[in-house]
Amino acid sequence: MKPKKTESSDLLTLSNQLLAEVNRELDARFMDLPEDVRALLVQKGALTQTVIRELTRLIELAADKAKKHEDLLDHCAEWQREFFIPLKAQSDGEKLDQEIYLKDLEQMIEEVGRVLAERDA
Repeated sequence: MKPKKTESSDLLTLSNQLLAEVNRELDARFMDLPEDVRALLVQKGALTQTVIRELTRLIELAADKAKKHEDLLDHCAEWQREFFIPLKAQSDGEKLDQEIYLKDLEQMIEEVGRVLAERDA
């Protein structure tokens, strides 16, 4: 089950508070730790920053893909409304104010090709 936005926000706030508390305790005791343990903590911090940077990059990529997906769905809705539904009506023998021609179909195929090429880019 997906957590509600407020639950997720509360969890993030609580996690940040706990992390700050742990960091304060580590800072207070840092010089009392053996040198090798201090070195490990510094390495852990550097690796954590690297992981967070990479996760942020992946989240940004996912958000960009989601935006492109939404744009594609918007295109599909427009194509359905402007082309496919009128084409079906025309094929069923209905008289349309603006008929659909082979040229329109060719333009639609080119547009779909362009959108698919953008997806691969």
